[in-house]
Amino acid sequence: MSQLATLQATLTATIREAMPDLASVDADSAVGNSPALPALRHGIVSMVADAAPRDGRSVLAVTFEADITPDSASNDARLQGSELAAQLMDLLRQQLWGLEFVEATRNVQAQYQGAQWKVRWEQPVLLGEPRWEWPDQPPGSLMLGFDPDTGTGNENRYISPEDLA
Repeated sequence: MSQLATLQATLTATIREAMPDLASVDADSAVGNSPALPALRHGIVSMVADAAPRDGRSVLAVTFEADITPDSASNDARLQGSELAAQLMDLLRQQLWGLEFVEATRNVQAQYQGAQWKVRWEQPVLLGEPRWEWPDQPPGSLMLGFDPDTGTGNENRYISPEDLA
């Protein structure tokens, strides 16, 4: 499964679990399908290359859009949609979806259009595998020392940058 497919499947499962008031949560792939209401359909609407982390991977800023359609038979359909949009926005705050290849969500926005709410957000996705481009300097060869504990005889006090993370 590709990273984008994994992200979309994880997103669907997480929203279903976190928002039980939704009768249906689906990726926006089934055209003409009439889901049970209230419903949330989501999908990728744009992608832009983003600043890469300089470790051999690429970053895509993927924009998702979720359409929330309240139950029009309800007397408070607009309020229902507003509450569901607010719940989704809260769920999206700094969301990583439990995946190692994404960075936290950003630029979360919601807008009421017609009879539904549209929630958009960006999800940076890391593509590829990290690579070390300096064969003569293997990872872990850089060590840091802090004055006055540096120099000969203090090597055991040095730390690697990875230990600071």
